[in-house]
Formats: sequence, structure tokens, C-alpha cells
Amino acid sequence: MMLPRTFLTLVLSTSLLLSRPASALASPTITALSSQKGHRTHKNKNASPLSRNSILNIRGGDIATIAEQTATTTATSLNAVPAWVKFCGQVAPIASVGMSMASLPTIWGISKNKSVGDLPLLPYTSLISNAFIWALYGVLQKDPRLWSCNIAAVVLGVYYFTTFTRHSPSKSPTLPGSVARHLQVCLGIITAVSAIALRLPTELAIRILGTTGVVICIGLFASPLAALKTVLKTKSAQSIPLPFAVATAINCFFWTTIGVLDMKDINIWLPNTLGFSCALAQVFLKIIYGGKKDAAEAL
Repeated sequence: MMLPRTFLTLVLSTSLLLSRPASALASPTITALSSQKGHRTHKNKNASPLSRNSILNIRGGDIATIAEQTATTTATSLNAVPAWVKFCGQVAPIASVGMSMASLPTIWGISKNKSVGDLPLLPYTSLISNAFIWALYGVLQKDPRLWSCNIAAVVLGVYYFTTFTRHSPSKSPTLPGSVARHLQVCLGIITAVSAIALRLPTELAIRILGTTGVVICIGLFASPLAALKTVLKTKSAQSIPLPFAVATAINCFFWTTIGVLDMKDINIWLPNTLGFSCALAQVFLKIIYGGKKDAAEAL
């Protein structure tokens, strides 16, 4: 029986299609799309190392930046200075200048009376030397709180010295020694510490000046307590100047506070802690014995 021509054509077409490779079965459109996709894939493969490295670099930079910002924020929060400590830092230089001005009434009295009486020259020589050392220390530390008030103290000390020596004898046991010797020692200290600041490395100069200043400060703050035996024996504290002792206590409190909590500098807080203690001891003795007459006068 003869098969219809249409059926035979269908069978032959199907056989031809099945015998062709699978790649040949795709339509031109599909083949073109596949070709474009393969081309893009090939390009992406070639570009992937660069893109991956760029992404890693960007992400690494972000991570490093975030870590740095976190560390900075943490350090800032840990080193944050309380408001009241900042207030002490602002007031401390003013208190220092005020304490340096405490000798003005005495100097004005000397100028008025044209005589120094039995007053010593040593406090004014010490003021110039000590303030000059701490002014240099502040300059090397780049801290205006230190050098500003001490430069003012040097200026006041020079004024005190010149006014005092204008009306004092050239030599007297109460000075002690001679005016020339005081001038030599003062200029010698200024020359020495200036050479240290200019010639030595900054860190070494800071250590030497700080240590020298601490030693001188301790001697200055503790010197009024030398009369402690006399005060206790006579039960009279008339020789202790109460206003100066109070001013010293206030000044040393401010500098001790910022030295410990802000500057974190032992050269600042150590001598001022001792000065604060010595000033409180003087105030305590003045409160107890200040209003009582000398035992010898009572007799």
C-alpha cells in the first residue's frame, strides 16, 4: 500500500533533523545570543581578577578606615577631660600670676619707706630663677598655660629685684649674702638652663629642666615650714602670712588637678602636691596659733 506523499515528507524531514548535531539545531537567533553571552563571559573572566582586587581594596580601605575611626573614638573617650578639669586648666595660670603678685604690697612699702628693713632678697631671686626655668619648660612642651604665667612671673620678679636692691645695702646677713652674689647666681642659672634648652635634644632638655624645677619648687614651698619649731614653741603663727598661704594652696590645687588628670606630667603634679600640703599646714597653724600672742610677750 502506498503511503501518502505528505507522510513520507514528514518522516524524511524528521530523520534529517534528528541526524544533525545538537549545535546545528539552534536557531540563528539563539546561536547569536549564545555567542554574545559567551563573549561577555569571556570578557568577565578576563576582568574578574582586577574587579575582585578592586572590590577587596575598597572594602579593605573601608574596614581600615572604620577601625581607625573606632580606635580614635575610643582613645578620645578614654582621654576625655572633664569640664571641671578644663576649668582648673583655665584658672591655674591666672592663680599663678595672682600668687606672683602677692609681693606687690611689700615692694610698694619698700619703695615708699626707702628701706628694706630686715627683709630678705632671696624670695625675689628665687622667683626669677624658678619662673624662668618653668617658662622654658612650657615653651619646650608647647603649652601656653605653663609659659604664659611664668613669663609674667619673671617680669614681676625683675621688678621686685630692682626695686629691692635700689633701697637695700650692698651686703647684709638678712639678704643673705650680697646683692652681687644674688645677681651672679640668678644669671648663672638663667644662662645654664638656656644652654640646656638650646643645645640638648628637646626630650632630654625637658627632663633636665623639669627635674631642676621640681627641686627648686619643693625648696620654695617647704621653706616657710622651717619656722614650724618656733611656731609650736611660742604658740604663735604671726610670722606666717595667711593670704599668701591661702593663695599658694589654691594655686597648687589647680596645678595638681590638671597635672594629674590633664597633662599627666609628674613634674607638674609632684611639686604642686607638696606645695598644696605645705600651704595647708601653714593655714592650719595660722588658724590654731594665729590669734594668740607670743609666749614671751605674755610673760
